[in-house]
Amino acid sequence: MAYTPRYRRTLELRNGNEVHVRPIQADDEPRLHEAFARMSERSVYFRFLSPLKRLPEELARRLAKVDHHNRLALVATTYRPDGHEHILGVARYDRVSGTDVAEVAVAVVDEVQRQGLGSALLGLLAQAAREHGIQTFVLMVLPDNQSMMGLLRKLGWIHQVRLNGSVYEITFDLP
Repeated sequence: MAYTPRYRRTLELRNGNEVHVRPIQADDEPRLHEAFARMSERSVYFRFLSPLKRLPEELARRLAKVDHHNRLALVATTYRPDGHEHILGVARYDRVSGTDVAEVAVAVVDEVQRQGLGSALLGLLAQAAREHGIQTFVLMVLPDNQSMMGLLRKLGWIHQVRLNGSVYEITFDLP
């Protein structure tokens, strides 16, 4: 499925700053590296469930390449004074093959965490997923990631929690 501008939005964060949301594109790969570099070790660990020092090239390429149906990622961006677009957050889903279930991941750079961006991205991602026939989201969350657990509770999206090794597997039907 081709890229569509359908999911473009402008959002205002709690601090009053505006961000632009759009589907990710293959040429966002360098911006993913830059966003990763601006994330704390803790934020990286919570997102990737691993203590990565840098975003591997192959992973960045895979994250930037989506089909806009079974794999979709929305990025929140801003333009800095240097005129370059910077990614502030990403929410993505990857459909489990042959099902109406998708695995979900969200990452927000530290400088804009707790500004409403994660919940806004998740809401827009859920809307897009429903339009593509996805009924259920699954997230893998570390027990220490109280911010994500709190966000999911606030959204009312925790329907089933299962401890899978050292990670919570949280499943919820889309509203």
